[in-house]
Amino acid sequence: MEKSVFEHHSEDRKGNELIIKCEGTDDQELAKFGGLDLHIKATREMISNVSAASFPEKDGDLDIYYKIAALYLNEIGYLLRNSAFDSELFEGNTNIELVKMFLDDFDKNPILTKLVEKDDKEIKEYDAKMKKEEDEIWSSTMKDLNIKI
Repeated sequence: MEKSVFEHHSEDRKGNELIIKCEGTDDQELAKFGGLDLHIKATREMISNVSAASFPEKDGDLDIYYKIAALYLNEIGYLLRNSAFDSELFEGNTNIELVKMFLDDFDKNPILTKLVEKDDKEIKEYDAKMKKEEDEIWSSTMKDLNIKI
């Protein structure tokens, strides 16, 4: 496993400066070059971190997570469009329609299904590990409180 660093300087779609910097281990499972695995890890972390925030409670927008998911899916459609060999084939389709088309064909691609099954297994194992650690911390805290009382 190799440590990797990337720093991306660009502008958001409104023209505001955007700098993204990431450092971590590039597992080189998805690609053997260029820190692509680290890029995926960083993106996953940013996506999963959104749910830890308490947006709905602060702003009263109970649909915020659906809005966030819709924007992420739209961006995935944009990725699909721009990574196609002939993006002109998708000219009449929205980004969301491209996501739907991708999902409709997903089960037909054993490479993708195997990749996602492996990823789902890793997610479940990670979640179980985090729950176990939280339970141990909670148990230890309760034990400490009982001793002090």
